[in-house]
Amino acid sequence: MARATNGKEALRRSGSEARALGGLTVAAAGLVALSLALPHPEVANLGALVLVAVAMLAGGLLCFAFSRRLPSWAIHAILAGIVALTGLLIYESGVAAGQYGAIFVWAMLIASYFFPRWVAIAHLAWLLAVYAIVLAEVESTAGFSVFTRWTFTAVSLVVVTALTSEIVARRTRADQRARSFFDLSHDMLCTANMDGYFVELNSAWEHSLGYGDEEMRSKPFVDLVHPDDRKRTEAETAALFDSGVETVGFENRYLAKDGSWHWLRWSSTLSADESLVYARATDVTELKRIESEREDLLVEVKVLAASDALTGLPNRRTLDEQLPREMARARRSSASLCLAILDIDFFKAYNDAHGHLAGDGMLRDCAEAWDSELRGEDIIVRYGGEEFLVLLPGASLEQAAETVERLRAVTPDGQTCSAGLACWDFNESAEDLLERADVALYAAKDSGRDRLVF
Repeated sequence: MARATNGKEALRRSGSEARALGGLTVAAAGLVALSLALPHPEVANLGALVLVAVAMLAGGLLCFAFSRRLPSWAIHAILAGIVALTGLLIYESGVAAGQYGAIFVWAMLIASYFFPRWVAIAHLAWLLAVYAIVLAEVESTAGFSVFTRWTFTAVSLVVVTALTSEIVARRTRADQRARSFFDLSHDMLCTANMDGYFVELNSAWEHSLGYGDEEMRSKPFVDLVHPDDRKRTEAETAALFDSGVETVGFENRYLAKDGSWHWLRWSSTLSADESLVYARATDVTELKRIESEREDLLVEVKVLAASDALTGLPNRRTLDEQLPREMARARRSSASLCLAILDIDFFKAYNDAHGHLAGDGMLRDCAEAWDSELRGEDIIVRYGGEEFLVLLPGASLEQAAETVERLRAVTPDGQTCSAGLACWDFNESAEDLLERADVALYAAKDSGRDRLVF
């Protein structure tokens, strides 16, 4: 994978080099045309100059046409050929003057910019050798000796090569440092173009999602978004592209290479001058999982806090919340509200005779039997010990009494229970209502148990 990526990177570089060479040769052909259009020495071989200019123009167009297919050796051969053609231009012009020497400078700028320093020096050596031959054969050196003109040209081109190579080396080191920081970041950093494709990604993307750079760049970035999140993502992207609205804290799910979905949290900004989006994504999948577990735990804790651990019925805490609500509802609708307290008779004796486990089983059986006999709007809670409280919204005193008697009748294992019933008078407090039902219960117990008092 690394070798394939390096090969593609080299091909992209070759494309840039070929386009630069194409520009150089086309510009050189234009320079020849300009020199012929302006006053020039009579010694020039016009036909030869025109042929060389046409050859350069054709070569430049071919470089543009095949920029992505030219191998490195062809790039070097073309650059060397341009230098040789420039030498021919100087020779055919008849005078070693400066107008065509500009092409030498352009050639060394390209060599110094795109190639390593030692390769640029090799091209410079070839150029100076060609120039030395041309100076030895040209008709006129414009009053300067061959050595003087060659030396000044050599010094100038050495300075151009050295400065350009140093500038490129400094930029390369800066790019490498930036790339190192880019790759060292645990956040998923990237750039994307206005067509919706990733341009550059750091290594955190592969660590998180498993895709290589080429896999991520080969498809629109929205293709990996969860179907349920795609419309939101497209709307957020449109707002960023169209209005430049920065994305802060946007979350969506992204498909990983192993088929799992990862939650990503995005921050991004648009650079309109570059037509690029700079973005940072953080993988918050684990955080989402922890939040989900915490929410489930909170729900469970809330349920446990409101439930009796033994019977599973609502507990007294739930009664404290529910009774005022039912009283307010009854007052609004002018409906009756009855409350009953049930107590299993001789439960302590049953516990002593059969053991605490059997006693717990009796409580659970009573809770299940009584709860199954109630309406959906009725509420039964474990009030404490062997006592249970039943709220009967909308039931008259007679209807409530019938319900309580039905509950007493289904008390399991041949046990009996006593019950006290009270109907709210719309004025008393919740505490007073509970106290009246409790007084009725104790009256039932004092009267011999296994009965209802109201």
